[in-house]
Amino acid sequence: MLQIAIVVFREILEISLIVGILTAATKNIEGRTKWILSGIISGLLGSLTLAFFTDKISESLDGMGQEFFNGLILLSASIMISFTVLWMQKHAKSLSGELKKLSNSIREGKKPLYALLLVVFFSVLREGAEIVLFTYSAYISDTSINDIILGLLIGTFSGIAIGGALYLGIIKASGKYFFSVTTWILVFLASGITASGIGFWTNAEILPTLVNPLWDTSQILSQISYFGKFLHVFLGYIDQPSAMQVLAYLLNLGVLVVGLKITKKKS
Repeated sequence: MLQIAIVVFREILEISLIVGILTAATKNIEGRTKWILSGIISGLLGSLTLAFFTDKISESLDGMGQEFFNGLILLSASIMISFTVLWMQKHAKSLSGELKKLSNSIREGKKPLYALLLVVFFSVLREGAEIVLFTYSAYISDTSINDIILGLLIGTFSGIAIGGALYLGIIKASGKYFFSVTTWILVFLASGITASGIGFWTNAEILPTLVNPLWDTSQILSQISYFGKFLHVFLGYIDQPSAMQVLAYLLNLGVLVVGLKITKKKS
């Protein structure tokens, strides 16, 4: 539940910031609310369509490579989270300026008003697709429906609340810390998801385990204990991982750490 809430919170916060910047920058443009709302609605419909087909594909593969599909979903979710982390690190500072520049171009008649719809649509679709894949990956990892729904609700309302507070200026200097903290949480989440996805593929003998298990700490700290669950959620802890899972985890973690340092220097 916590994993879902964190990911959804981050994605909804990013959508809220984009919509907030566009709303503020286009406040004197007549009819802009209609186009922004249309972008939000169409993006949500696109995300729901993706959710529908993901479930249908899963049903069609039942008994014919289900382990492969489950692993693919988890790895896809990890890739999307990793991409978002690096993209936001690179473009966070310039995003506001770019959106305001777009708004000025619309105000001056250089770009059509429906450009607002397209920007919001693709933003909502991108973040929505990530939420769909991550939520589905939680579902196939045996997370209960109640936990999924609760995580979605907590993440959604928290993201909207913080995004609204940033937009209204209630939260100012501390805003950057939300992204800094959640960025590193997502780094470890993505690495843990990668390890879990590789676990499906090693179970299906698509990939070798190398050594299985590489260690067994279930007697010392079980993954199903409260602290074990906490470490699994925030750090991707597995009490009996294969060597291939550990290798995938470290590789994903290393790529993201290096990527964040590179993008930070460039930005």
